[in-house]
Amino acid sequence: MQRLSRHGRLWSAAQHGRLAYAGHAVQRMSARRLSTSGLHEAVREDDVQLRDAFDLPTQTTLGSSWFHQGRPTGLLMEARFVSPTSFQQAGKEAVAEAESLVARVLNASSVTERRQIVKCLDQLSDALCRVMDVAELVRQVHPDSSWQTAAESVYGEMLEFMNGLNTHVGLYTKLVDAMDDPSISKDFSAVEHEVARSFRRDFERSGIHLAASAHARFVELSSRIHDRSRTFLRSQGLAPAGTVQVPVDQLHTLPAAVVTEMLQTHAVRTRSDGVAVVDVVADDWAAQYVLRDCTDSKVREAVYCAWQRGASSAVQSLEGLLEDRLALARTVGFESFAHMTLDDKMARTPDHVDEFLRGLAMQAQPRWDAVAQGLACDPRAIRPWDRDFYVGRQQAKMGALPQLAEYFSIGRVVMGLSRVFSHLYGVTLRATVPQPGEIWHADVRKLEAIDEHGHLLGVVYCDVFARSSKAHVGAAHFTARCARRVDDDVGHVTCDSTVVERDGMRFQLPVVVLICNFPPPAPNAPPLLSWANVETIFHEMGHAMHSMLGQNGFHNVAGTRCPVDFVELPSVLMEHFARSPHVLSLFASHYKTNEPLPLGLLRQRADRRRRFAALDLHAQLFMSALDQRYHSAQLDVRPDWSTRVLAQVHSDPMFECNVAQSMFAHVEGTRWQSRFTHLVGYGASYYSYLLDRVLAGRIWDRVFKGDDPSTQLSNNPLSREAGERFRKELLRWGGGRDPWTCLAAVLDNGESPHHEIEAISKGNKSAMHIVGTWQLPDM
Repeated sequence: MQRLSRHGRLWSAAQHGRLAYAGHAVQRMSARRLSTSGLHEAVREDDVQLRDAFDLPTQTTLGSSWFHQGRPTGLLMEARFVSPTSFQQAGKEAVAEAESLVARVLNASSVTERRQIVKCLDQLSDALCRVMDVAELVRQVHPDSSWQTAAESVYGEMLEFMNGLNTHVGLYTKLVDAMDDPSISKDFSAVEHEVARSFRRDFERSGIHLAASAHARFVELSSRIHDRSRTFLRSQGLAPAGTVQVPVDQLHTLPAAVVTEMLQTHAVRTRSDGVAVVDVVADDWAAQYVLRDCTDSKVREAVYCAWQRGASSAVQSLEGLLEDRLALARTVGFESFAHMTLDDKMARTPDHVDEFLRGLAMQAQPRWDAVAQGLACDPRAIRPWDRDFYVGRQQAKMGALPQLAEYFSIGRVVMGLSRVFSHLYGVTLRATVPQPGEIWHADVRKLEAIDEHGHLLGVVYCDVFARSSKAHVGAAHFTARCARRVDDDVGHVTCDSTVVERDGMRFQLPVVVLICNFPPPAPNAPPLLSWANVETIFHEMGHAMHSMLGQNGFHNVAGTRCPVDFVELPSVLMEHFARSPHVLSLFASHYKTNEPLPLGLLRQRADRRRRFAALDLHAQLFMSALDQRYHSAQLDVRPDWSTRVLAQVHSDPMFECNVAQSMFAHVEGTRWQSRFTHLVGYGASYYSYLLDRVLAGRIWDRVFKGDDPSTQLSNNPLSREAGERFRKELLRWGGGRDPWTCLAAVLDNGESPHHEIEAISKGNKSAMHIVGTWQLPDM
């Protein structure tokens, strides 16, 4: 494999007149400090550079002094992206390339030409996505408004063009003819068959096979669904929250700063009965403190009901959205929106999802019964507005959680991730100096993923600190370029800095961007991560490694381009590694003293987390079931029908708590569904979160046989054999193989009965039932 030019690496930066570090003395000191920490891993120079790239940015070439120096070479190593103007031109060029490929498909007549149709469509998709995906990234993170404006324009114009392709009858007809002609499709590889099927499904979900009148109906419904989704999301912050009269003397158990804020915002007045009261706005901020800390149950009830009342406009928008989704699904021939959504997912049908959820609930009921039993002397009296209060009291008795951030500087965590990937896959992360114009902010770090032979696998950009110019997208993994084979491209030949040779063929390497909103570093200290943020970066790096290793030759099924109820499995699995004492011993040490993280602190946090995990599991099961009901075939669309469905799901025996019947009950007058914004992006697939947590837990236990801070297990999960099995049977396929086949192959290591492996490989209702009996997910 041909590597990228060496001029961008840290070790050679001094050759270009830049100061690689504050000096060689600093470099040696860093290595010496790290080696005294007691970590049982040999210290490499790349470890030091990787750590210091994040922890000591002002002392390395990754600092901001060079950021605006030199002529821009192109955003994300793309020579076409040197300015907003050139970015817009790149959009036009991508459309022109796509139009040329469309003409090739439409004119394909010979066997050779027809054999290239799937390749042409994949190439076409890559040409558009390489610009559109970057445009979406720029809209979220670029601090320059001229770049954002250009990205908005490019994205809108290209989206309109792509929507036209999705309903292009000629393309669809050519694809179907090739797929249905054995003389053509017999030569398709297994991955190419999957690519062809994915394109065909996308065409048909766009209503392309419908008669003219039905297609017009499809277009109308699609437009309404888009508008209603946006209206529902906008309604979240528009409707004023209700207010509740709260006696001032009932606020004394709340944090002092919270009380001060409430009293400064709203004047205290005296009621006719002489009681001093304040009108508390029942928004998210106030509700969390009142429900947790206020000792008066009636006040908690009033705040809860006002908080959960829900805006009528939001409920109406949601109901219109759900009704239009059902109509759309029936227009294209599906029984319900859930049937349409699940058709190409692991779950396959709503019945299979229900089987899985009920299996988990059967296991979980004794756990939430036990939690309720321990919350109060009379658990039968616990109402929904009491849960947080009783949980808070239990947590207060246990004392404050240990603070772990000083053991997790971000540089040490990224170094630890590199070591984990090295143990599992022979892959390391290497900090690299970006060229002028390659990144959009001086805080961005560039990492190369290198295999054990020194070959470049791909590039990961890390934009992890919060700033005002950055959209609050939470944590996210953006694919800027997918891996794919390019030496067999049709017509246009891809040739840029992310194309390398491998085994006589040429490949476009994956380029991904990890976005987080971690707090910026404090003065005179490296950036420190909370425990939640450590899990977050492990999770997102799980996606990144999926992109690096999921190279199957095709753009459309590369890396994380796989079913939504499968894509989180690798990233959730990485959360297990984050909690492993063996893994933590590779990097977790105090940033001042280098003392290793005391295992007792980790165990204390894990025990606290598990104590009330059953309540989180109940919430996830409930939301998953509600999502399925809202997207089912039976909708009674009388006014406020979504609230009736909400109450029905609450009363399902699947969610009952035997010792505290009222703890999870529906409260008359509340409409929590008005706040369920995940219905927009995860309609009929919210269960995916639970499914992937169960699957990841099974692989952790049966393949990696991992350790855990809350048990006495001491197994080391850093097994190259297990890592290679996971890589070979799951990661490398991306979306190019049936997920159930991948899962069965990973688990077929002698630790599970053969009949179970065989049943899992079929991916039917029985398979979902089996998964529902596996160990409950670690929440």
